[in-house]
Amino acid sequence: MDKALTHIPVMLEEALWFLDLKEDIFVLDATFGMGGHGFQIAERIKPGLLIGLEKDPFTYSLVSQKIPLFSNIRLFNLGYEKLDIAMLRLGLSYFDRAFFDLGISSVSLENGRGFSYKKDEVLDLRFDPREGKPAYELIKGMDEKELERILRIYGEERKARIIAKKIKAISRKVDVLRTTHIANIVDSLYHPKMRDRAKARVWQGLRIYTNKELENLRRGLALALRYLSVGGRLVVVTFHSLEDRMVKSLKLYDFVEDVTGKPITPSEEEIRRNPRSRSAKMRVFVKVGEVNHHSLLRDRRFANPFKVR
Repeated sequence: MDKALTHIPVMLEEALWFLDLKEDIFVLDATFGMGGHGFQIAERIKPGLLIGLEKDPFTYSLVSQKIPLFSNIRLFNLGYEKLDIAMLRLGLSYFDRAFFDLGISSVSLENGRGFSYKKDEVLDLRFDPREGKPAYELIKGMDEKELERILRIYGEERKARIIAKKIKAISRKVDVLRTTHIANIVDSLYHPKMRDRAKARVWQGLRIYTNKELENLRRGLALALRYLSVGGRLVVVTFHSLEDRMVKSLKLYDFVEDVTGKPITPSEEEIRRNPRSRSAKMRVFVKVGEVNHHSLLRDRRFANPFKVR
């Protein structure tokens, strides 16, 4: 496979350790990607079952070719917010472990949908192009204040107002916004040493809004807790503060026990080998009681990265 279409799994050894894998159990890999974690998990639980979910159809088409015909992996082209569909298709009512890696894979950065601010591409930003509208259409359909709110709330970008104003000005002049339009705006407002981080924040905000990431993660976590067996483990790797605060909210509930306390972070050696891992945080929980996921989703405190008023 082309080097550009490979993905280095983050905190692989830590994930395998905290999942506490055993033979003949059922494990959910809610973000299968190119299988960096999933193939290792599947090998360790044989003859158990690895349930893999991969939302991006491009990634799914690539990785599905790597799965042997007779394998203990069942892979679905679904996001974790549709976990219940996969469980219904399998005829299963539970799994024993659940793993979420919420990072954007190297493969997604290469799929031509504008995920990288270093490439000149159409600003689509959808994980699944069969769902919703591309980012450039959403931006055209919103006013300046709404775009500012998205960049400020989801991207945590302090120059959201001026960036939103400049993006809307360009969007009125062109039919389709491209990554270079947005990147040039951010570059014009920041010192060269700060530009990459600023662009990462802007892209984060636009991507989260386009894919409804926070809503989907909230539902995905609730469904995972529903199907996770009592005594089973939930391991989640996050890459920005909004995600981490959502996962951290599980500490409020007595149906789980917090295994790690403070989040686990990559070693200095791993960060040297894979700089994209530097912002990763891993949290681990054990389910100790039954969960009504419908009630959980009605609770405004659950998986909410913002202050509940």
